[in-house]
Amino acid sequence: MRKILLLLVLSLTVTSLSARQRMKALSPYQYGGRWYISAQVGPQMVPCEHIESFWKKGHGWEMFTPQAGVALGCHLNDAWDLRFAGNYSFNKSALNPYKSFYSYTYRACSAFVDLGLNYNGLGEEYDRFNFKNYLGLGMAYTHRFSEVDHPFQVVEGPNLVPGFRIGAIMEVDTPGGFGFYADLGIEGFTDWYNGLEPYAFPFDMVFKVSFGLIYHFPLGRN
Repeated sequence: MRKILLLLVLSLTVTSLSARQRMKALSPYQYGGRWYISAQVGPQMVPCEHIESFWKKGHGWEMFTPQAGVALGCHLNDAWDLRFAGNYSFNKSALNPYKSFYSYTYRACSAFVDLGLNYNGLGEEYDRFNFKNYLGLGMAYTHRFSEVDHPFQVVEGPNLVPGFRIGAIMEVDTPGGFGFYADLGIEGFTDWYNGLEPYAFPFDMVFKVSFGLIYHFPLGRN
């Protein structure tokens, strides 16, 4: 009986030590169980209902506006992560080019919950270069619409609309947990996002290119 108890205690001790060893990162680029924060900025474009008026009137460059965002995330394991992201942007759209170029500006605040797949965590080895795809669901609040005098169209706001997004991230990390990344994303919101009555396509799309910094917090120790 005493031998059985000793073997049981020894077995539990070995199992506990093995579990602790497995929890310890084998590589500085192995992020399972670690939290991270990130911040990014870049240009965006909102292809509005009357996008052709920007080009016809020589205002194509005005479609590109600034945006910035922050995120807090957790690596569920080496391959999957979940993040909570917020973004603020300055937007510009246009009305029907009836007799002139009718543009207007507005602001947008958005929040998303994203699920990401880190391809670096699928292999046997971990590299400083990491490619990731993500998809998310969220909401956007558009407000501060500028006034525009149009013969028959009206811009309505503020608006709270649901949305979705997909994207790809290329990240380059350092052993200390810091990294740099480029994010190419596409967002879609129900058609009141830009304050115009739904027309033809059921979503207002937002195309974003962002460049940012990320920091992976060290893995907690028991």
